Amino acid sequence: MFKDRMPIWVLEYIFGGGLVIMPLASRVLCPPAWTDAHKWATQLFVVSLGVVLISCASSMRQRLLLARRIDRLAKQIGDG
Repeated sequence: MFKDRMPIWVLEYIFGGGLVIMPLASRVLCPPAWTDAHKWATQLFVVSLGVVLISCASSMRQRLLLARRIDRLAKQIGDG
């Protein structure tokens, strides 16, 4: 479980960051066409997917750190 965490984090953070940055950059670089609701909604959906992916990576990192602390505590209790 601990061995495969780095590739997963890299994929989630890079892919999620790309999903967030690309649609937002197109909104900033090109003036928004307020009448083009379909394009705006699609970009908002893609940005939301990116934010969810990044938050999943962050929560997985926190869970793995907690699991590591629990393992260390269990070893300390077993040794004591």
